This record gives sequence, C-alpha cells and structure tokens, in this order.
Amino acid sequence: MNHCLIQAVINSAPQMRYTKENQTPIAEMIVNFKGLRSEDPNRELKIIGWGNIAQEMIDELKEGQNIVIEGRLRMNSVTRKDGTKEKQPELTASKIHQIAPVEVIKSDQKENNGSFDKNENAKNPSWNSSPLVPEVDEIPF
Repeated sequence: MNHCLIQAVINSAPQMRYTKENQTPIAEMIVNFKGLRSEDPNRELKIIGWGNIAQEMIDELKEGQNIVIEGRLRMNSVTRKDGTKEKQPELTASKIHQIAPVEVIKSDQKENNGSFDKNENAKNPSWNSSPLVPEVDEIPF
C-alpha cells in the first residue's frame, strides 16, 4: 500500500484548474520539506488535490503555512526542453492538516490557562503530547 505522511511548508499558493470532461477541480501547489539529516538541503514536492480536497486547498491554504499532508506518492516522467527525461515526485493528497506555529500554541495556552477550547482546536489544531500513563503509579503492592 502506498501511503505517505509528510510535514512541509507551502512554497507556492495552490492554483486551480479543471478537467476537460466533467470539470472536476484539481489544485496544485509546491511544498518544501527538510532532508533526513541536518546537512541535507530542503526538498520540493508537487502536491495535487482533486475534488473537495482541491477546493479546501484553494480556500484554506496559503504560502508559508506549515501543514501535514497524507496521500499517495508517485513518480512522473517529464521530458525537458533539451529532450532528456527527468523523474519528478508528486503526492496526490487525501487529507491536509494545518499546523499552528509553536508561538501561537503557547500564547493560546497562556490565554486559556493551559487548556484548549474544542472550537478553538478546530481553527488552530495542535498535537496533544501529554503522557498516556500518569507519572504516579497507583498500583498498591
């Protein structure tokens, strides 16, 4: 099964186009993500969204946003102007999650005394990294 999960920053705002046959919306954008090692350069990846995902990309995403993208990765063979062929990666998105910057999350926690409102999480999602096991062991031995 081909399923990828990538955290990236939007490099170019999504652009919309439509299929010829049934006018299905298709959105495209370029994102940057870090390499595996700290000395590796940032990489670019083309993201494609179809139908409702395409509309969400246009309505909600903009350049510079941090996102997590779920989808299928594939390699396209593209012919350059000089006639040589090049392989380019492309991710077809199935879900896109917006990530709030750390500064925004911290300021929201201070305003709400360390807790989040469920409605606020919908606008400004964050990961709950609290431990699943309490720090105090309450098993009597």
